[in-house]
Amino acid sequence: MKKIFVLIFSVSILFFINNVKANFDFTLKDYLDKKDLEDGSTQIYLLKRCSAVYAYASGVILKSDAVTSKSFIEISNNLLFKAVELKVIDEKKKLEDAQEEAEKSRKELFNNYITDGKKNWEKNKSHFKGSYISDDMAICSKLTEDN
Repeated sequence: MKKIFVLIFSVSILFFINNVKANFDFTLKDYLDKKDLEDGSTQIYLLKRCSAVYAYASGVILKSDAVTSKSFIEISNNLLFKAVELKVIDEKKKLEDAQEEAEKSRKELFNNYITDGKKNWEKNKSHFKGSYISDDMAICSKLTEDN
C-alpha cells in the first residue's frame, strides 16, 4: 500500500513540475510598450516589479558578492518605498494599506522571478542570461541610474 502511495505521489509531483509554465506572461518591456508611462498605476507596477527583480538579484549574488547584494536590496527597498508613496498620492490609500499591498505584490513578483530563474538555470546554468529576467534588469537599471 505504501509503495502505491509513493508511486502515485511521485507521478503527481512529476506531472505538476512538467506542467508549470513561466510565471510571467509578459516581459517588462512588453508591459511598458502597451501602457502609458505617465499613468500612476503603470509607474507603481514598474516600481514594484523593479523592486522584485533587484531583490531577486540580491539573493542570487549574496554568497559571491555581499556588497553588491546589499546595494541591490537597498535599491529594491527604495523602489518599493517610491511605489508606496505613489499609491498614497495617486490612489489616496492609507500609508499602512499601501505598504501592506506593495509588500504583498513584491513578494508575488519575487516568487515569479525565483521560479523562472530556477527554470533558466536548469536550461543554461544562468539565472539571468538568455531570459526575460536580464531584460527586466536592464530596464530597471535605467530607472535607477537616473536617481
